[in-house]
Amino acid sequence: MKTLTMLAIALAPALALHAGCAADRSGAGDGGSCTGDKCDDLDRPDSEVDDTPCDGVMIDESGRDHEKVAGRLNDAVARLAFRTGDDCPTTFQDIMAKLRQTDTSGCSPDDPRAGIATRVISETAQAMGAPSNYRAVVTRTCDNRPTHGIVFSLFGVQAGASELPPNVEIMAFDETAGVFNYYEAEPSGEIKFFGNSKDMLKGPDGQVRRCAGCHTGGGMIMKELDTPWLHWEGHMDTPGARELVEAHDDLGRKTDGLEFEGLVKGANRTWNQTRLDFLRESGGPADLLRPLFCDIEINLDNGADFESPVGGGPGGSEMSRIPFDSLLDPKLKSFGSISVAFADYDAIIKANNQRVGGVPGAIDTVFDYVFVERSHADMDLIDKLKAAEIVDDELIKDILLVDFTRPVFSDDRCALLQFVPQIPNAELNPTAIREGLIANLGSPEAGTPAADLLANLQATGGHDAAVNAFTAACEALGSAQVMANAMAVTSLNRDIARSMQVFEFEATMPDDDLDVAPGTRLHPTTCELITEFVPVTATTE
Repeated sequence: MKTLTMLAIALAPALALHAGCAADRSGAGDGGSCTGDKCDDLDRPDSEVDDTPCDGVMIDESGRDHEKVAGRLNDAVARLAFRTGDDCPTTFQDIMAKLRQTDTSGCSPDDPRAGIATRVISETAQAMGAPSNYRAVVTRTCDNRPTHGIVFSLFGVQAGASELPPNVEIMAFDETAGVFNYYEAEPSGEIKFFGNSKDMLKGPDGQVRRCAGCHTGGGMIMKELDTPWLHWEGHMDTPGARELVEAHDDLGRKTDGLEFEGLVKGANRTWNQTRLDFLRESGGPADLLRPLFCDIEINLDNGADFESPVGGGPGGSEMSRIPFDSLLDPKLKSFGSISVAFADYDAIIKANNQRVGGVPGAIDTVFDYVFVERSHADMDLIDKLKAAEIVDDELIKDILLVDFTRPVFSDDRCALLQFVPQIPNAELNPTAIREGLIANLGSPEAGTPAADLLANLQATGGHDAAVNAFTAACEALGSAQVMANAMAVTSLNRDIARSMQVFEFEATMPDDDLDVAPGTRLHPTTCELITEFVPVTATTE
C-alpha cells in the first residue's frame, strides 16, 4: 500500500481503548450487530458473519481468504459505509457521499465539507514554485472520532483537475481492537482488504497484506516527520494546494504538516500500546526487543529551519549545522549539532553532482541536507518497553552503543538480535534480559559486535563519555571534512532507503554520483570514514 506519507506527525490526543463495542456503535443503523469480542474476530467462519452490501465486492487480501469480509470489521468506515444500506461504494467519491448520509453525528448534513480536512503533499510543486501534481491525505472526523479514525490517501491528483481520482487507499481505526484496518478501493470496482495492524507485522506476501510493504510497524506513516516538513505545507505554502482544496467539497478544509505530525504521533502511540500487548501475548522476546537492534521503520529529517534555493548557492535558510540525530541514535544524544559553514555544504553537494529527479535545475530539496533517521514509531515502542519495565535506560544504551554511528541500517547491531534469550514474556525484565544476553554471547571473538555488546552489558555507564568523544572528534575535523564525511554516509543511507517500497517518488530526496561502499560509517572515536565495524566499549563510570 502506498504510504499515507504522514511525516509531520502532529500530536493528537491519546485515544482510550475500549474493551468491547459501545452500544451506540452497534445495531441496524450501523449495518449489523457487534456482540462481545465478535467484532474483533477476523478468523471466525463466514457462517457467523452478517451479510453486507459489500459481500462479493470486498476481496480478502489479508491472507484469510474469507468470502464475507466487511461484516467482521468494526472501524468507522466499515460500519458507516461498507456494512450499512443497500449499496457498496467503491470509489472515493461514492464513499464520501455515503458518509454524508450515515455519518452525521456532530457533522451537519447540510454542509458538504463538514468534518473533512485535507493535507496536500507534493515533491515537486514547492521546489518548482508552480502547481504540479499532488498527493492528498483526507480525514473525516464526526461523532467525536479521533482524527485518525478514517484516513483516505489519494494519489496522482493533478493541479486544476475537475475530478479527483476514484481509487483511494484507506486506513480506518478500530477502537474496539486498537488497530488500523487497511483497504484500497480500486478502479476495477473492487475493494481490497489487506488486514489490520497486527497483520502488517507479518509482512507482505505478493498482493496478500500488500500494505505491509510500507506499513512495516503496523501504524501510520509520515516519512518527513520532523519540522520543517519536507514536501508538506507548514513552513511554506504549496503552489496550487489551496485552489485544489477549494475546488472539491470532498476535500473539505485545508490543513498542514504540523497538524498531521501530531495526528500521526498520537495515533501511533495508541497503536503501539496495542502492539506491545499483542507481542507480549503472541511473540517472543526477540519480537519485543527488535526495535532496539534493528530498524522497523525510518523517517526523513533535514538540517534546515526554513526553505533555501533548490538550485544551490546562498540565500534562504542556509545549512549551518549537522544535527546529531543524523549521526547517532537520539536515545544516546537527543539534542545538539555540529556547526558547519554553508559554503562547505554547497561546494560538496555540487562536487557530488547532487540533483533532485523530476525538478529541473534543482540540486537540493527546499530544505537542505535531507537525511534518514530512526523513526518516531520505533522510539515510542522502546519507550513503552521501558514503561513496562521490560528494559531500562542502561540496557537500551548498552545495545544502541554497538555500531552507534550507524543509527539506521546497522546490519552489525541487527545481527545481535539472535542472542536475545528465550525467556517467558511474563518474566522479562532488564536483569533477566541482560543475564540472558551475557550467557548467550558466551566468549565472542575480540573486536566483533558481539564482543562489544558483551563488554557494554558487563560495564556500568560510560555511554555518554563514548558519544561525547565521538562528537568532539567530529567537531575537531573542521567544517569541510566533517561535512564531506557526513554527506558520504547520508548519500549511502539515501540509496538504501530508495530501495524500500515506501519511497515511491524520485523527488523525495536528492541523489548524487557518490559511490559509497556498503557498510560505510563514521569511526566511533575519530569520525573518519570507515567500512568495517570498530568497537567502542562503554567504560565503567
